Formats: sequence, C-alpha cells, structure tokens
Amino acid sequence: MDDLTGTATERIAQLRAAGGDRRDAAWLERQLESALQGWQATEDALATLREAHEDF
Repeated sequence: MDDLTGTATERIAQLRAAGGDRRDAAWLERQLESALQGWQATEDALATLREAHEDF
C-alpha cells in the first residue's frame, strides 16, 4: 500500500475517508504517526515564531 500524501490534516482526512476499508494495522499506525508528527512540527514552528515575535 502506498503512503498517504499532503499535509497532516489532509492525511487524516484521507484516513477518515478510507475508514470502512480493511487496512494493514502497521500501515495505519505508520500513517497516523506521520500525521501526528506533522502536526507536532507545525506546533513547534509556531511556538518558535511566537517567541521571536516582538509586541509593539
């Protein structure tokens, strides 16, 4: 099976759309972990930007 593509949110939407399909548990775990890591990376980048932002 091919891995999902796109942003973390797009990959979760693809997983949700395929919900009724029987998928290999290892594949599902890999896709979910990848999406969650994508979200975490986004949160980390936003936190860095917030810290660098000066209030005027």
